[in-house]
Amino acid sequence: MIDKFVCAEIPNPDVDPLLYEIVKANMIHGQCGLLNKNSPCMKGGVCSKRYPVTLIQETQRGEDGYPKYRRRSTNDGGFKVSIESIDLDNSSIKSIKYVCKYVTKGSDHAAFGLGKSDHTDEIKIYESGRYISSSEAAWKILGFYIHDRYPAIIHLDVHLENGQRVYFTANNVAERIENPPTTLQAFFQICQTDNFARTLLYPQVASYYVWKNKNFVRRKQGQNVEGWPGVKKDTALGRVYTIHPNNVECYHLRLLLHYVKGPTSYSFLKIVNNIEYPTFQATYKALGLLEDDNQ
Repeated sequence: MIDKFVCAEIPNPDVDPLLYEIVKANMIHGQCGLLNKNSPCMKGGVCSKRYPVTLIQETQRGEDGYPKYRRRSTNDGGFKVSIESIDLDNSSIKSIKYVCKYVTKGSDHAAFGLGKSDHTDEIKIYESGRYISSSEAAWKILGFYIHDRYPAIIHLDVHLENGQRVYFTANNVAERIENPPTTLQAFFQICQTDNFARTLLYPQVASYYVWKNKNFVRRKQGQNVEGWPGVKKDTALGRVYTIHPNNVECYHLRLLLHYVKGPTSYSFLKIVNNIEYPTFQATYKALGLLEDDNQ
């Protein structure tokens, strides 16, 4: 998966000669070490940029979270470049910074002054107050996205019984108090009437149902679910709001909603082997999911 997006190797000059020349001109760490001990990157006899990088046949996931990208030797199918009669391989590939200027951090600004004038030239003010770089202009002319979000994320409520937040005005206070809608309550309700919903965990409901008019309804678009006619799956994901562990009961309720499929009520979540426990924490412990009594 990482290799699909990041490559730390010299391109095949026969397959893509233009890219090969671009990499050769812009992405090769200059000769250092034994080849050039006077290179600016040399500190204490070693390269401060940690070149040459170790050659490896496959990309590895580092323990610190940073991957080690595939850098094959010429014996394993890698390529080399010749710079000033010196052959360099994939151990010298570096990333280039700022291929394009930032276009998602707000527009650049140029300094300008304010003064009195009988005539305001709005076009001049606009040009003086905002700067668009050539890369940003080209990006927009070509119609590329400045930003994107994928997949869609649906926030899911979590609260104790009768502990939901109720937002109201003077005009709808009675209606909201009688029937305060939340996604958790709607999930309980749909699990009471929908056999497929009973196969789902709370976070999974967003992939198969749409939150519409304060209720969950089956999606009309998406991939068909085998064995369940009329059920479709989308790429949307559900994310249950985070609860701090100090809020003990609500915290364990959230944990249970990630473990128990198809709950129909708060009481349902407290039942283990036909025994209803007094608290969600006790229920979670009865399921053997707590490592010790301090959790």
